[in-house]
Amino acid sequence: MVKSINYKEMKNIFLTFALLLFPFLGFMQVSINANEIIDKLNKGEAVHYENVTISGDIDFRFINDKEKYTNIEVVFSDNDTYKYHVNAPLKFSNCIFSGKFIAYFNDDEKDELHIAMFHQDVVFNKCTFKSDFLAKYSEFDKLASFPGNKFEELALFKYAEFESEIDFTNSVFEEEANFKYAKFPMNTKFNNSKFMGDANFKYSKVRDKIEFKDCEFTGLADFKYTEFRDYVDFSGAKFKSDASFKYTEFPDGVSFENVLFDDFADFKYAKLHDPVNMKNVAFDGETSFKYTEIEGKEFVSYLLNNK
Repeated sequence: MVKSINYKEMKNIFLTFALLLFPFLGFMQVSINANEIIDKLNKGEAVHYENVTISGDIDFRFINDKEKYTNIEVVFSDNDTYKYHVNAPLKFSNCIFSGKFIAYFNDDEKDELHIAMFHQDVVFNKCTFKSDFLAKYSEFDKLASFPGNKFEELALFKYAEFESEIDFTNSVFEEEANFKYAKFPMNTKFNNSKFMGDANFKYSKVRDKIEFKDCEFTGLADFKYTEFRDYVDFSGAKFKSDASFKYTEFPDGVSFENVLFDDFADFKYAKLHDPVNMKNVAFDGETSFKYTEIEGKEFVSYLLNNK
């Protein structure tokens, strides 16, 4: 004989099931379309999402507030340049971006250049970018915070200009991380980040302290001609491929304490100034210290005297 279940028992079963299911609901990713973000920005609304998957490309060419410039000198281009003004803050936490983040687009067919300008805070915390993050020439006027993110494809910040402290700590760059010619005016941190492709900081301008503590560089680490103006900290970093500091100057000191250079370390023509920390640095590959100086003296002599 089948026993019937009364209302009270049914309610208890339902509540028990709901309690068991509840912890998993917080980890479920809700999916939204990228167009929803652009729509909010065009309405002047702040964008804030957590635990969300964004499908499609976030294309800032659909921002309504834009200006057209002809033969704009700042980007060394003869193309017509469109600047798109993002006037509301962006904040994403634990989100997945399935499409591209298009804050830069070069339309060769129309000879047009498209650039997004961010005038409010931009925060990406522990997010995953499945496709290209394109922010070449973009300007970040307020907070720019990118801790704990994974960039599975190209991270393009070439010529990008930041106006505040920048945080890229605990990030993973699976392909090229391009910061060539980028401008960092305030404290910048890349601590504990992994650069699995090339890390390009060539010609970038760093006006304040910058930290690469415990970073791992698997591809080429290119700091050739980088303009440092304050203390630079590479302590604990591992360079598994070529590292270039050719023509680079460290006017306010640098730390390579406990740094490992597995491959070619090129310091040709580099100039270092006190304080210089070379404690426990290991050069396991070929090196070039030709014309390298520290406080105007031969760098090799400094290494020998400070072993």
